[in-house]
Amino acid sequence: MAGVTEYRSCVVDPAPPVDARSDRAAEGFVGIALLAGFVFRWPWLVPLLALVLGAGAAFGPGANVLHLGFSALIARRLPPADRWVPAETVRAQDAFLAGLCAAGAISLALGLTPIGWLLVIAAALIAIFAASTRLYLGERVIGRFLR
Repeated sequence: MAGVTEYRSCVVDPAPPVDARSDRAAEGFVGIALLAGFVFRWPWLVPLLALVLGAGAAFGPGANVLHLGFSALIARRLPPADRWVPAETVRAQDAFLAGLCAAGAISLALGLTPIGWLLVIAAALIAIFAASTRLYLGERVIGRFLR
């Protein structure tokens, strides 16, 4: 038709869903690593995990080295995935945990040690809860915050 311009959507395709096993492994690793950081008093581990989770939150699960490691080392040895987690859910959970870890790292750096470790333990418990139940507190909190 003359004079009619074609409309093209500028909406980016959503990120593909994440293998549920990969997400559970990543959440479990984060929870255990944060608890180990608390038990062995490794404060350097907290900002490191905040960066890893922050990358996953900002750029998607494909930027999270924990998901990449699972895909490269473990997933190819397993049968194909039968359960998936939406990428938006994983990103919201990563953002929430990255925020808690960042706040904990800042508290630890400022000498507010009890508050810092309390935030770290909270992040660890939230990650372990997500790994064991597939209920993502981070998604719920971020979802309510963005409404």
